[in-house]
Amino acid sequence: MKTILITGSTDGIGRETAKELADPRIANFSSMVHAHNLDVDDIWDPIKFNGSQSYSDSKLAMILFTIKLDKILEDISVNCLHPGVINTKLLRKGWGAGGSSVKKGAETPVYLALSDEVKGESGGYFINKQRKKPSAAASKLELQNQLWNKSIEMIRYQGILNKIPECFLEA
Repeated sequence: MKTILITGSTDGIGRETAKELADPRIANFSSMVHAHNLDVDDIWDPIKFNGSQSYSDSKLAMILFTIKLDKILEDISVNCLHPGVINTKLLRKGWGAGGSSVKKGAETPVYLALSDEVKGESGGYFINKQRKKPSAAASKLELQNQLWNKSIEMIRYQGILNKIPECFLEA
């Protein structure tokens, strides 16, 4: 029997709870339109804000985060995926286009969560249930660390640092 926990909340599954599962896995959502570079010092600049660029940057950030998290979590598989171009409100309103069904978009995340074919596989980027190579920027260790450290800096600013386990605070 498999247990699946899907959460969008900030207090989702904890590391200790995940370790109790027989085969703990994390599947993060990214996109094939992820950026080819990221300036972590420019992420929060409201003057230079561009919606499309911010979307692209956030999707690269998710891949960078996934690869970094994979290096920290030895006992939990962490992968990310592009679900496809899905017929969502964002797609219809933002670009006036439609896409594949939500059911089709669910195939890769469900595959990563349940399939024995990817058991133990971690640190990957998947499209249509196939491991693919993301942009070169996603593999840059320095950029992964810069983003991680910038995230910790932003968390410190928010005053919630004491709620984060120590293993996540080391770059």
